[in-house]
Amino acid sequence: MRNTVRGALAGVTALLVVTGCTSEGRAGRPATTAASSTATVSAQTEVTISAAGPEADEVPRPVSCGPGEAHMTEPTPTPPGPDDVVAGPVIWRGLKAMATGDPASFGYQDADGGHYKVGVGIRAGTTATVMIGREARGQAGLRYGQAWGYRPVDGVRFTACPDGDTWFVGGFFVKGRRCVPLDVTADGAQPVRVVVSLFAGACPS
Repeated sequence: MRNTVRGALAGVTALLVVTGCTSEGRAGRPATTAASSTATVSAQTEVTISAAGPEADEVPRPVSCGPGEAHMTEPTPTPPGPDDVVAGPVIWRGLKAMATGDPASFGYQDADGGHYKVGVGIRAGTTATVMIGREARGQAGLRYGQAWGYRPVDGVRFTACPDGDTWFVGGFFVKGRRCVPLDVTADGAQPVRVVVSLFAGACPS
């Protein structure tokens, strides 16, 4: 099942490269892919939103299950693995591998910093807000939101589909190699903090 989800997410990225629906930079363009027996993907090819997206960012940026957003649903959840980062109803598959991984394997760097791709999963029917910790703002950002051209932002409010765990295309922006604190709030609950390492080795919890 884990391989199926990873494969489907890879297909999501690959197909938008072909269709050219929107730009996510040199790291590739997010897209839709055909449904499998374990995951379904929302069709996005008819969307006419400009790749530049809105001029001003709302923070937290709203990213939801619906037309205009590159996402897929997983009706049968996959249990977390050892390299996954989990915070309440939010999960990043394989994010722990970035702590000691090669940045070039996850994205690209330019004059602004590093742009790295990792999908985020939100439990079915849940709304969850992810904010970059205040101490890391300006040094790191969240690159989710097709309508905004995946521009980095300090926070994103994700709304999952009601009928399955929802995976959104995107990733992280970071200057250099650093530990990035994330504050996750689900449906009005108290925030949960996790610290993720973006190529910075072990980070304090």
